[in-house]
Amino acid sequence: MAKYESPRYPALGFYVDGVFRRFSGGQYSTDDPAEIDVLDALIDVRRIDEDEPEKQPEQEPEGPKKDAEPADEPVKPAPKTRAKSAANASGK
Repeated sequence: MAKYESPRYPALGFYVDGVFRRFSGGQYSTDDPAEIDVLDALIDVRRIDEDEPEKQPEQEPEGPKKDAEPADEPVKPAPKTRAKSAANASGK
């Protein structure tokens, strides 16, 4: 059985095949594959099955990144801004 929660909207409603469904107290359970597809697509809903272990976030391997600039090329400094001269400033 798929279990879902909606902490932000405890009475969140949604449609499945033209039929209106609603969370009760921020919780919803179902075995219907059509409802599971709709619920998985909702951004304000989180699946909380007890029998499924939580996924561990994948860690990126240590080392140089592909996007990193080569060490051979020097980095150019940002252009300097020019100060306004007193002749161009208006006193009014």
